[in-house]
Amino acid sequence: MLQFQWRDRFSIGVEMIDQAHRRLFSIVQKMMDLYVERHENKFACVEGIKYFKAYTLKHFAEEEAYMRKIGYSGYLAHKKIHDRMRYETLPELERLLYASNFSAEMVQRFIGVCTGWLTGHIIIEDRAIIGEKTKELVPMRLDDEMSVIQTVILSPLQEILGCRIQYVGKFSPKDIILNEQFYELTYSTQEGRRLRVILVVGQQLLLQAAGLMFGIDFYEKNDIVCFAIQEIAQNLMQRAAVDFGKQPDEYQLEKGCFLDHEEFLEIFKEQSPQYSLLFHVEQDSFAICIDQIPQLDSLTS
Repeated sequence: MLQFQWRDRFSIGVEMIDQAHRRLFSIVQKMMDLYVERHENKFACVEGIKYFKAYTLKHFAEEEAYMRKIGYSGYLAHKKIHDRMRYETLPELERLLYASNFSAEMVQRFIGVCTGWLTGHIIIEDRAIIGEKTKELVPMRLDDEMSVIQTVILSPLQEILGCRIQYVGKFSPKDIILNEQFYELTYSTQEGRRLRVILVVGQQLLLQAAGLMFGIDFYEKNDIVCFAIQEIAQNLMQRAAVDFGKQPDEYQLEKGCFLDHEEFLEIFKEQSPQYSLLFHVEQDSFAICIDQIPQLDSLTS
């Protein structure tokens, strides 16, 4: 049975916020139990989703009040991330659920997005609330590649996975990652700039990361795993934007999908990505490729 379990490492040290997070974890777990595991009727799922939404909005309001009370400098950026969940993500998930008559696929999508969002948001964004109070923040040096990698990738991923990650160097398609999976995320801005992020990870490590979130051994990837990983990637992108002095919603996610090996090679056949980074996690490896996608007008000019 899938278990979305609260762990002490999710605690940020503010009881009001931690209590709300524990409650949200338990609501998601109840939905998994009722609909994914026991296949209860649609009514049970409708009520669970209504409760999750209502409690999430209540929690956002309380957390935002706390940030204002302590004078948290990242309040506006953090609220923008809440607003995206309030006004875009949750309404769109609801629309898809009702349009599909609460199909199993859409329910799994809802649960995957919520679990990934909660896990990533707590560790990447909510930790920053108390981090600012307890220690002096070290500014990221944009001219120092290792400083950027440490701030944007290593620190948050180590928190999520609960283990040490080592940056190895430049990734090449010749590097061996067993049972590699290619997950592509495409982002865009209102000005038309587009960004491609591709995660290259062995299936075992992908399932291990999902298992750390759910507290269960996965033997194959499913929709819940895929959407959870996608939401964590989105949280990383939002934090990266803030670290670079940009708005957290500057790059909006267009799509996320798995590629096969040939599709991955085809993308970079003409030119290598701007950033191509290889990491080691215990006995496994993974890579992140980041590249600007040329605009259509520049290709035709």
